[in-house]
Amino acid sequence: MSFSEAIKDLADRAQKVRSNLNTEEATKTALILPFIRVLGYDVFNPLEVVPEFVADIADRKGEKIDYAIMQDGAPIMIIECKSCGATLGSDQCAQLHRYFLTLDSSIGILTDGIRYLFFAGADDGKKMDAAPFMEFRLDDIDSTLIPELCKLCKGRFDLKNTLDAVSELKFNRQIKLLLGQNLENPTENFVSYFIREAGVRGTQKAVDQFTGYVRRAFTEFIAEQVDGRLKTALAATSKKEETPPQEVERQDSKPVTTEDEWQAYYLVKSLLRGTVDPERVAIQDAVNSCSITLDGKRKKPIIRLHFNNPAKKRIELIGDNKVTTLVDIAKIDDILNHAEPIRATAKMYNVAKEQSA
Repeated sequence: MSFSEAIKDLADRAQKVRSNLNTEEATKTALILPFIRVLGYDVFNPLEVVPEFVADIADRKGEKIDYAIMQDGAPIMIIECKSCGATLGSDQCAQLHRYFLTLDSSIGILTDGIRYLFFAGADDGKKMDAAPFMEFRLDDIDSTLIPELCKLCKGRFDLKNTLDAVSELKFNRQIKLLLGQNLENPTENFVSYFIREAGVRGTQKAVDQFTGYVRRAFTEFIAEQVDGRLKTALAATSKKEETPPQEVERQDSKPVTTEDEWQAYYLVKSLLRGTVDPERVAIQDAVNSCSITLDGKRKKPIIRLHFNNPAKKRIELIGDNKVTTLVDIAKIDDILNHAEPIRATAKMYNVAKEQSA
């Protein structure tokens, strides 16, 4: 079972049992320990997972964190658990914050078994960020976060790569929250940007007028984008239905990017954080294979996916002088076993580009 399949399996289980989880201990047993196991850690091995980990604070002795996930004898993740459906608010975050101050841990997790809030150290030292850099929900799975969770799995946790990913996720989350807040209730600073761009003098009257303009424009823009995509999808469906039999065969020969290929793309894109700008990593499908390239150029393949035969998936690694190696994989997550050659290939193109500049 792949990592994403295991997560979905746990989500199905959570849906079935959540109404019966009325205590913290029940939540730990039914959901949180299984989640830790999905990450690959042995919950029965105290060298990997320590329950009731002591986190003494100067004025409070005997303080304990629910679970600490260990690596080389030190906690790399600490987990504070609450009962299913409990509030995960500022009071609970403050408790995790206190533990974070005393432990040399990279990641703090606050969870009720359904929601998992991931926190990291702030830029000014060991102090924990006030806001989570990522929220993962079993009742509303965001598939784009699966590769980020993979980085926390046993054997794949790397401090530098994790911190690089945390930084991007943190600011990405803040930007989306800011956009969402201004969509509903534009702030004066936000509105002032559009006033300046429109070349209008920033009087209070202009601010009042543009607040309404910006709110309506945002709403209409999103509606138009959704409507445009819906029309495109309906047109494609209608065209497919009207295609005569002899044309269907040619239509089938066109490449279709599958869910597995998209999952592999997001996984590779995640792997390359810290090596190249993730925005430069592109996916280009063809009939016989799907290429993940740098800068969208077929002459710069990072890896090729041969997934046409679901029973025999293969990846094609690109080496020096573009010498390729075909490797069989049992599941998409197996790509992680080849992280180093994938990074080396992307770096090779990047160095070549810098030298030619």
